[in-house]
Amino acid sequence: MFFKKVFLFIIYILFGLTLLAQSKKEKLSDIMNTYHKYNMFDGAVLVAENGKIIYKEAFGLANREWNIPNTTDTKFMIGSVSKPITAALMLILVQNHLVSLDKTIEDYLPEFKNKPAAKVTIRQLLSHTSGMPNYDIIKDFFPRISRQSFSREDYVKIYQDSALAFVPGTRYMYSSWGYYTLGYIIEKVTGKSYEQAMKDEIFSKLKMENSGSYFHTKIVTKRASGYDYGLGNFLSADFRDQSNTMGTGDIYTTVEDLFKFHIALTNNTLLNKELTKEMFTPGERPARYGYGWFNQNFRYTPTDSITANYHLGTTDGFNAFMIRIPETNSMAVILCNSANTDYLGIIRSLLKGLYNKPVVLKKPVHKDMENIIVSANAEKAVDAYKKMKIDTAHYYVDWLQMYYLAEKLLNLKKFEDARIIAENNVVEFPDRDLITLSLANIYLALNKKIDAIKFYKRTLQLNPISDEAKNRLKEFEPN
Repeated sequence: MFFKKVFLFIIYILFGLTLLAQSKKEKLSDIMNTYHKYNMFDGAVLVAENGKIIYKEAFGLANREWNIPNTTDTKFMIGSVSKPITAALMLILVQNHLVSLDKTIEDYLPEFKNKPAAKVTIRQLLSHTSGMPNYDIIKDFFPRISRQSFSREDYVKIYQDSALAFVPGTRYMYSSWGYYTLGYIIEKVTGKSYEQAMKDEIFSKLKMENSGSYFHTKIVTKRASGYDYGLGNFLSADFRDQSNTMGTGDIYTTVEDLFKFHIALTNNTLLNKELTKEMFTPGERPARYGYGWFNQNFRYTPTDSITANYHLGTTDGFNAFMIRIPETNSMAVILCNSANTDYLGIIRSLLKGLYNKPVVLKKPVHKDMENIIVSANAEKAVDAYKKMKIDTAHYYVDWLQMYYLAEKLLNLKKFEDARIIAENNVVEFPDRDLITLSLANIYLALNKKIDAIKFYKRTLQLNPISDEAKNRLKEFEPN
């Protein structure tokens, strides 16, 4: 009788846990379905807890021309979420004694001798403390350079003479060129292409069979097309030649392959404990960037946060966000092929669901504003904004999405509409340097140079290391 009671008790506990897991899965599904309904997410999502997948689902279309749906094994471009994978590959070479963290760029790339970044170390490249600039110092980088195909040698020539922003190792500044340099060093050291080295050392070993480096002439089965969400409609994303994102943003993958990558890091399948610890050690403030990861507390409610490793990625038509929670061996990843996505809002909501916190999803203000701009104009959209922001029971305002709305209008050459939205943004979010920089760029497009200078200067007051603001102001200086 005793054993029967024990048996029934165990069955009861297991049944209760099953119900709990089911309700959590349903909650996560409700969250993502709501975001999809608001045209805020098309793609695939995966959430894992205690090393096990508890939820995965796909939404929207992988190809809108042929009406082909996304699935959980659809392959997405992941932009800068490639960086943690590049960092892991470089650390594998360190582990194999092919590279030293404290050797310099010129030790591996002779063409950097006597260049500003010659003495930058591998460690500094990995942690974004090299002082190397980012590609946004070139005013027309995206319309001109990003669409061209380069040899490795020719692409390096674009930035190897650029001055460093600070003494290496003293500060943090994000640099995609730094990670391109890491990819180039990987090729020199291994004698293989970055793509082949990645396949040999990571993808094949972890059976990440749906991952690889993308180039526009390749045929990749089940790869999603990238789209931008315009004003009330979808647009095919602009072209970018991925040859110049090697090491920094050219990887395609699936949510399940990224889960395999997460598990390998957890279990030290790829890297020993010492190097794994270094990878996840917080670096310089404010980003606390280690080797390929932001390593810091991630706040998902006003009062709740978790110690996490995370990275986001954007590239033409795609957004990605991956977060690891080492304490519980949990992770969440979203891969999206309809930019711009409120990736931070989605991840926060998923973590609320994961940790059984209440989730109340409200309608995004900027989505209604887009429709009003299409049917009327930006002035009426701002009038509606002022009413919607007060209705906190039904609407929410996200400063980043409001920034993207102004940028979208600028890119569509709707300059007056962009100005009206950006001016309202500066009033609403005066302490955000991206907001003031956006307005400065819009004034410049309207040839309002005095106003542009004013807001480039304000941007530098908010963010003294804004290279874009610095470079734009230099253009106004007399020769």
